[in-house]
Amino acid sequence: MPSQQIPLIMEIIDNIVSPDDRKRKYTDRQILKVLIVLQIFNISYRSARIFLTNHEEYIRMAGITEIPSFQTLSRRARMIDLHAVNNEITYLYSVESIAAIDSFIIHTCKHSTAMRRKVWGNYKDPVSGWSKTTKGWSYGRKCHMSIDIDSLIIMEWLITKGNMHDSHVSHDMVDSVRDFSYILADSAYDASDIYDYIFENTHALPVIDTNKRRGIVNDKLPVNRKIGIDLRKEYASMYPLRWEIERTFSILEEIMKAEYIWYTVNRDYDTAIGLKAIAYNLMVISNRELGEKPRGIMKIVNC
Repeated sequence: MPSQQIPLIMEIIDNIVSPDDRKRKYTDRQILKVLIVLQIFNISYRSARIFLTNHEEYIRMAGITEIPSFQTLSRRARMIDLHAVNNEITYLYSVESIAAIDSFIIHTCKHSTAMRRKVWGNYKDPVSGWSKTTKGWSYGRKCHMSIDIDSLIIMEWLITKGNMHDSHVSHDMVDSVRDFSYILADSAYDASDIYDYIFENTHALPVIDTNKRRGIVNDKLPVNRKIGIDLRKEYASMYPLRWEIERTFSILEEIMKAEYIWYTVNRDYDTAIGLKAIAYNLMVISNRELGEKPRGIMKIVNC
C-alpha cells in the first residue's frame, strides 16, 4: 500500500510541470511521475515493467494505461529539462535565507577496475578523474550541489570531472543561491576571487571556513578575504549548519544510491543525479506537508 506521501508527490508534479502542447502517447507529467516513483524505490528502467505491474496503484497515479518501455523511459528522461523542473520546486518551497554549497564523488566504476585501468591509462570514461577525499583517493565524477538549509531542498547540481576543484565551479554554485542572505562553505572556497564574486554579484554574506594552509598574514591579505575571515569569526555559531548539506549527501549516497552509478545511458550523469535530487526534494516537501520529519525518507522508501 503506498504511503500518504506518494499521492501528494504526484499532486506536486501536476503543479510544477506544464501540460504538453504536443500530442504524445505519454506526457512529460506522466513520464516524470513514473521516473520519480522508480527513483524513490530504486527501480531500474529495465525492471520498471515488472515493478509497475505488481503495483498498479502507481500506474493509476501516473495517469497511464500502458507501461512505458525501457527505451521510452530512457529517452524521455534525457529530454525533460530537470533543472527547469527543480527551479519550479525551489521557487515554490525554498525559504532563501541560509544556503550551503559543497560536492561529493560519484563512483563511475569499481575501485579495483579504476586501479587496473590506471596502470594502462585506459579509462572508458574520459570525464571521470581521480580526487582525494576524506575517504581517500576516489575515481569518478564530481557532483557539486547547493541546498537551502531551512527547507533542506536541493537548489542546484552540477556534474564535473572528478578532479575538478570546487573553487573552479564556485561561481555557478553561488549563482544558484544568489538571493540568499548567507552562503556557508568549507575551506575549499576560501579564496579571494570567490569572496569578490559573492560581494559583487549577490547580497549574501559568505560564511566560509578559513583555509589556514593558504596563510593568514593580516598585512598581506586581500581586502575581501580579510573581510571573509572576519565574517567567519563573527558568524561562528552559524557555520555548523553547513553540516546539513553533508546529511543531504549521506541520504543521496546511502539511500538513493547516488555514490555508485556504474551505468547510465550515454554517461548522462546530469540526468541520473537530477532525478535523484528531484525525488529527494519531493519526498522532503511531502513530509513537511504531512507534518512528518522532513528527512524521514526511509519511511517512504520502505513502504
